[in-house]
Amino acid sequence: MLNPIAKFLLDLLHHQLKYSRVLKKWPNLIHPTTFSEKITLRNLWPKSIYTDLTDKHKVRKYIASTIGEKYLINLYCRCDELTEDIFDSLPTSFVIKANHSSGFNQVVYDKLSITFVELSGTTRFWTKSSFYKMSLEKHYKNIKPCLLVKELLLVDGHVPNDIKFHCFNRQGEMHIFIQVYYDRFGVHRRDVFDENWQRTDIRMGLQNSPVPMGRPKHLALMISLAKQIAKDFSYLRIDFYEANDKELTFTPGGGLYRIYPEEIQHKWDSFFID
Repeated sequence: MLNPIAKFLLDLLHHQLKYSRVLKKWPNLIHPTTFSEKITLRNLWPKSIYTDLTDKHKVRKYIASTIGEKYLINLYCRCDELTEDIFDSLPTSFVIKANHSSGFNQVVYDKLSITFVELSGTTRFWTKSSFYKMSLEKHYKNIKPCLLVKELLLVDGHVPNDIKFHCFNRQGEMHIFIQVYYDRFGVHRRDVFDENWQRTDIRMGLQNSPVPMGRPKHLALMISLAKQIAKDFSYLRIDFYEANDKELTFTPGGGLYRIYPEEIQHKWDSFFID
């Protein structure tokens, strides 16, 4: 077994190599000057609170205590494994996800289209997998895996767009950029808006949508809620659907967003001190 210093050095090298492979340059982690470099540092030295608030089950308690239970999506069940009895008890449509990872989720529009054996096999793989070992994002390390089954909220028969609030808090001065993920299960596009819902020229890895999303009906409320949730953090990404549901992300994309124009990396860096 590696000693802690050797393990840390290997983790450090892993993140440096991954950063250089994606962003085509070596990160400066001693004197970071970009957003991605600061997020990479979080992968290595997260604050202890990040673990509980990254846990998709435990964070519900934090959200309820911060802005109220009414902003939580209906949770059908939390379980260590999906049993046939639980599967049979679920409604026709739902969302199932693991609490300890990014990307371990499945939308079930019609339960008749999938068998218990298929879904239990998928979810067993999730709970037996260590997202920390996959990503080496340290705040995932001590999250005990479980499954969450939630109500599926649809808008005109489709999963609503993800609306992600990048909240930068520098000594009480809040800057917010709003990232929209379009059609995440189809042709994936991203736009970034300011607080006034003016589309910016910022690109985050993907092309902008040919037709930008219209101003959300409850934008002012979402901004207010985001500020309440983010007030104790120097940087936090809060994921909304306009039809409720909140998740907190401390290291979006593992710090490996290709953000254009390049000066945005430095501008976002200047907005927070971790």
